[in-house]
Amino acid sequence: MVPFPEYGHQTPFLHLSRLISSYDIPVHYVSIGARNQELKRRLQGSNLDQFPNIQFHDLSIPSARATTAEKEDDNYMSYFASLELLGEPLCAICHQLLTTCKRVVIIHDSIMLSVVQGVISITNVETYIFHVISAFTVCSLFQQVSGSAENNDLFLPLQHHIPSFQSCYPPEMLEFIKMLRDWTFKSGEIFNTCIDIEGPYLNALAKQSEKPLWDLGPLINPVYLHNDEYSASPKIVSHRCIEWLDKQPKNSVIYVSFGTARTFSLEQIIELALGLERSEQKFIWVLREADKKGNDFTTDVPKIELPIGFEERVAERGIIARDFVPQMEILAHPSTGGYLFHSGWNSFLESLTMGVPMATWPIHSDNPFNDVLITKVLKVGLVVKDWAHKDDLVKADRIENGVRTLITSPEGEEMRQRAIALSQAIKMSVKDGGATKEQTESFIAHITR
Repeated sequence: MVPFPEYGHQTPFLHLSRLISSYDIPVHYVSIGARNQELKRRLQGSNLDQFPNIQFHDLSIPSARATTAEKEDDNYMSYFASLELLGEPLCAICHQLLTTCKRVVIIHDSIMLSVVQGVISITNVETYIFHVISAFTVCSLFQQVSGSAENNDLFLPLQHHIPSFQSCYPPEMLEFIKMLRDWTFKSGEIFNTCIDIEGPYLNALAKQSEKPLWDLGPLINPVYLHNDEYSASPKIVSHRCIEWLDKQPKNSVIYVSFGTARTFSLEQIIELALGLERSEQKFIWVLREADKKGNDFTTDVPKIELPIGFEERVAERGIIARDFVPQMEILAHPSTGGYLFHSGWNSFLESLTMGVPMATWPIHSDNPFNDVLITKVLKVGLVVKDWAHKDDLVKADRIENGVRTLITSPEGEEMRQRAIALSQAIKMSVKDGGATKEQTESFIAHITR
């Protein structure tokens, strides 16, 4: 396993590792040591001792290269370049494994193409691309890069909503997307999705690919994926958010969290606070600084200030969480009625699998594409921030209206019912005879042939 060393990418790789290891296949999880340690620290309800077939390999990037990359303001391309140094130790691990194994299967993040280039010349090594973003996003990006009309029937009805590649990614990424589309040194591709969510887009990608494609998602915490009722799921951790949710009415709480990649301006945080307060709805708001890139991770971050008196005024109906919370358990809780978030793919899969409708606020990269899938295709959410106005301040009244609509209106209830129906379909697909289960067994049979 070769994930991009960022929490949102590492997590689905870990869930895929656990899935593969459950078939008695040894898994070697290769990433930057500091990120591996942080991933383990954040695990909720996941005792890795239960997965003895997973071995972590803690690699490092010379501190000078990592520091240089971090100094580039949000320029991930410099960070990508520094990650190329992981290629040599990856080759060494492959050579070592081949002394006792007949085949080594490399499953790598689509972003890590440059890291795995060195292994493609090693005999008995196969490489598989794992897309941790949606099939809709991949299909949209390839469509824009190629300029073909092949999938116009899928995208023409959405042409006024789908964002341009240039508005979501830095210019340097265009060449990377072209390379990814034309990458021939792969044995197949894996997607963290399923046919119930993205069937048309998976089918379109399969038609364009010369290699096999598997949809093995949603790759989320299996404790929740395989239990139909919240009461059937064991309580993962003891947390004040869960204790508070236990006392709230069904579908009455909006969960607010914007991932680990970005931090809002103080001005935007104030508007968000005022919007939540004026909505008069119950809420859990995760408010913390974003993660840092590179080797070092610290939890010693400054406290984000809120409007004077805000926390006292909302004390009876809201929680401000400045630490990590058990997100899956919050989304699975019957009191949670909506999710205001950044349209990140992992969080979307967790919310949809739990049958929770969403209010979208895309922030970067693939988020705006997911926003279209959520609000225009699946219709399980509403827009709070439109990507066309990505540089604008979202005012309190818009936040207030979005939260009220999702939690209290008939429109919000219709979204909730559609999300619940998809949740039920997803949970059926991972059972014996289900589409996702069959895809998983097909992939396992392919790599162990």
